[in-house]
Formats: sequence, structure tokens, C-alpha cells
Amino acid sequence: MTALDKEFDFSRPKTIEQLYNLVQECQHEGRHFVFSAGGTDIMLHLKSEILSPDIVISLTGLPALNTIEKRGNHIIIGALTSLSDLSKNNHIQEHLPSLGGAARKVASPQIRNRATIGGNIMVENRCSYINQSRLNRQSHSPCFKADGNICHLVKSVKRGDDILCQARFVSDTAPILLLQGSTLDIIGPAGPREIKLADLYLNDGMESKSLMRGEIITHIKVEIPENSASHYEKLTIRNALDFPALGVAVLRRGNGDISVALTGLNTRPGVFHATLENYETHDDMIVDICQKANDFTVTYQQDFFPRGYRKNMISVFIRRGINKILEGGKS
Repeated sequence: MTALDKEFDFSRPKTIEQLYNLVQECQHEGRHFVFSAGGTDIMLHLKSEILSPDIVISLTGLPALNTIEKRGNHIIIGALTSLSDLSKNNHIQEHLPSLGGAARKVASPQIRNRATIGGNIMVENRCSYINQSRLNRQSHSPCFKADGNICHLVKSVKRGDDILCQARFVSDTAPILLLQGSTLDIIGPAGPREIKLADLYLNDGMESKSLMRGEIITHIKVEIPENSASHYEKLTIRNALDFPALGVAVLRRGNGDISVALTGLNTRPGVFHATLENYETHDDMIVDICQKANDFTVTYQQDFFPRGYRKNMISVFIRRGINKILEGGKS
């Protein structure tokens, strides 16, 4: 399916005030709206009719959200910054090279020119039973995410359970940002607020983000790391286009402590920490954090790679990331 079957209105507010006047108008009239940043994710959902809004509200008319600044010991990244601009920015290359490296692993150059950092950390969870054309979805009964009453991955799930949807988390940039303790500036009809990036993600693949209706991320605040280095590895069939079958970010501090963040293996990212002084040897620490990461993993068959292979590669990527850091590679 390559055409949009349902007509919808399109608006590009020029100020935050205009944005929220429009949001309040839509809420008052009961019109279903969705936000669009770079549009690389939402266009696919519109074409496949996963989304059928009455109006698409573009955020591209808000240039103040397309900036990268260094303020004191923090890097402030506007949520509308493209992944391409992010990876090339001098502040990112100097202070957060692993974030730039993760951004360069997203999709393709053409998509990175449009896709935004805010959109990548907010990317919809994916499942092979929902992320396909409407015609293909008609070959099986609708799942919970398509207003049905079944999860095709876990058929025993029923409405009322804590987790209805097992669609997997697939952001490439979030793992590095999580390891850096990033925070988000958010604005909505109720006003501005700040949350930790870790608090954005929820357990259910259907209701996977904690933003309230009408809220948007304006900026991502990242503390400049001191005496630490990080690395991101990604498992895919192709070097371009693919979402991560597995993504592993590793951060090593100067005292030898290790932190690990995972993507592609659960409904939310996994984050694990290990303190060297709690172990007899460095390798004991690595074995333990690899085991914690494996215990977190839920590998249903919704990817090209066999489930067991994806799980086995977690410890490979963790060790590879640590070795890269020790060798001086930070990407």
C-alpha cells in the first residue's frame, strides 16, 4: 500500500502558543490528532492505516526545538534536531561521540536527514503482526494494538492483564542517552515539566510512553560524562534501514564500574549496573551483568534472527563494547 486512503487535515503551528491553541481546539471538538516531527515513522503508520487521525500537527514550524547547545556541564539537544545533524555536531563529537555513533546506525542517510532525535526516542514499539499493510493484517485476527482481543505472540493474554502487548522497543539512541542519565523537557496543555528519560518508558508495548495526551518533548538534557566512555553495538540483517534486532550500549567508568542498556529485546529498554568492588574479579562482574541482561530479555519470534541467537549475542556485544572502550574506541 503506497497511498493514503483516508483524508486528514494538516497544520504546522509557528509557535508553542499556536500549537496548544490548536491542541485545545481539537480536544474540545473531539478530533483525533497526532504529532509529526521528521515524519519518517508516522508516514508509514498513516499508509498502513495503523493511524487514522483527523489532523496531523507538524512540529517542524518550531525552529527553537532544532538546536544543540552546551550549557555548563550539559549538552541541550532540541527534540527536532535531525539524526544527521546530531551525528555531525561539534559538541556531540567532542563530548558524546557514542551518541553520534548510535545516531549514524539508524536507518539510512536519507532517513537520518529527516528523522529527529525526539522521534527516535519516541519511536513506536514494533511487532510483525501490526507493522504491516492493512491487507496483510486481514490475514489474521486483529491484535490488542489494532483494537482486537488477542496477542498473537502470547495467546494466553487477556484484557485486564498488566501487559497486553509484546511489541518490542527499538530505539537506537535511547540506550546511550539512558546510560548518561538524560532528562527530558516536556510541554503540554497543563504546562512544562521535566522527567528522567528512564521514566518515559512503560512496560506495555501498546501504551509504551508516559507522556500525557497533547504533550511533546522539547529538549533532551545530557550531562557531559566525566572519566567514562561508552559504546553502542547493533545487530541487524542489513547495515541500513533495519530496526535493531538487538542493540547494546555499554558505559565504563574510570573506576571500572559497568552499565549496560538494551534495546530490541523487550517492551521497554533494559538498564543494568555493576560495581567492580562488589566482585572478586573484573570477569565475575562481566559474567553477572551479562546474566542480568539475559534474564531481562524476552525474545518472541518477531525478527529475522532466531530467538536463541539474539539472546546469545547479548553477552558478545557487552564484551565487545567493553573491549572497544578499553582500546579507546568510543562510538
